[in-house]
Amino acid sequence: MSYSADTREQCSRLRGEIPSEAPLGAAEVALSPGVRWLAAVRRYRITRREHWRRWVTSKPLEDQPVHRWFIFPHSFSSQLVHTLIAEWGLRASDRVLDPFVGAGTTLLSAKEKAIRGAGYDLSPLAVLASRVKLANYSVARLEKAWQQLQAAMDPARWDGAPKAYPLLVRRALPGRLLGAFAAIDNRIAELDAAETERQFFRLALLSTLPRFSRAVATGGWLRWVKKRDSASSIPASLSRQVAVMLADLRSSAVPPRSHWHVRQGDARTLPDQAGTYSAVVTSPPYPNRHDYTRVFGVELMFGFLDPEGTKELRYQSFHSHPEAHPDRPDTRGYRQPIALSRFLGRIRKETREPRVPRMLAGYFLDMYLCLKEARRVCKKNARLAVVVGNAQYCGQSLLVDELTAELGEQTGLTCDNLLVARFRGNSAQQMGRYGRRPSRETIVLFRKP
Repeated sequence: MSYSADTREQCSRLRGEIPSEAPLGAAEVALSPGVRWLAAVRRYRITRREHWRRWVTSKPLEDQPVHRWFIFPHSFSSQLVHTLIAEWGLRASDRVLDPFVGAGTTLLSAKEKAIRGAGYDLSPLAVLASRVKLANYSVARLEKAWQQLQAAMDPARWDGAPKAYPLLVRRALPGRLLGAFAAIDNRIAELDAAETERQFFRLALLSTLPRFSRAVATGGWLRWVKKRDSASSIPASLSRQVAVMLADLRSSAVPPRSHWHVRQGDARTLPDQAGTYSAVVTSPPYPNRHDYTRVFGVELMFGFLDPEGTKELRYQSFHSHPEAHPDRPDTRGYRQPIALSRFLGRIRKETREPRVPRMLAGYFLDMYLCLKEARRVCKKNARLAVVVGNAQYCGQSLLVDELTAELGEQTGLTCDNLLVARFRGNSAQQMGRYGRRPSRETIVLFRKP
């Protein structure tokens, strides 16, 4: 038996009356006679945890040592990871996986609790940011290398934009800006220091770059702006960033161990052996059409990839934006949920953009593949937390959390709970046409039987 999106949306609005921590399936019975039948047949336990609402955002990371060195949008916080570690009773003998490592929040949070971990990401920028945060350093050696780098920065040699860089980078860093960043990047590569130490300063430089870039990330897009910052301001800005990073290391109480690693890899085809991990804490990209190869296009093409390599990364990425068309592993065993098939049928009637329903179909196929791999590499009784956000298309609510729960169970996982941490507003475009309809942001909890 299935129910219309409107009926589900009505129930979502009614949930605002439910006390925090109440299981929604039970609480809805008392709300209205018209929705009792829906609560009675709900498959998944749904619980409000709105005191966790800040924990599924990146806001707390902005003031946290080491975490703040580089932050990805739609990150969750270290508090969420620490709480899950405590609730699951993880110990030093356990091992945590994040197959969408981003800027390394899961692994650094696990390291803070002396729990081993590993992470993967398709983006070389994500791999660098995570590795730098997780590395073990000698502050004295970094200070010596920093003195060496400061002495090597010569503004007289900062010419105009080098032609070898892609057009996007040259437009984002016009005049002498790109010449300055390129010269400093070259000096970092020539430092008489360990590779981890050179990467430390490279991340500091990449963290400084957005302050000067004329291409500013706004939501899922780049917006062109005018700025007056000149190349002569870069050394002072970089010095402030390095000072913050060194201060964080001096005050850090993180155990100096080396049981954490990050590699470039695809969450749909992990290299690990079966039964490797005790837990997974991760957040796949949301189906919001945000293309992070464009959001971080300047950083990627400045420091890692040429335009063709960036395009290949865009195509292979998780199918959360229309331009992705990844090469996937074997998809046999996947059954598209009936609720998703009906949702896509309604969307196809409402939109003239065929890439949107194609994207959404691909998104949940990718979700299935990632959950299937996570189950394979997890030990028996492993616990998994997947942070997802519901979405809206053409005024229709897409219940990503419930569909994720269903797909996890297709792979053989058991869904224990859907913890609703907060309700996000819909996009300005959707709000203008259909009114304000908040969508859940949820931690889907699984375990491997």
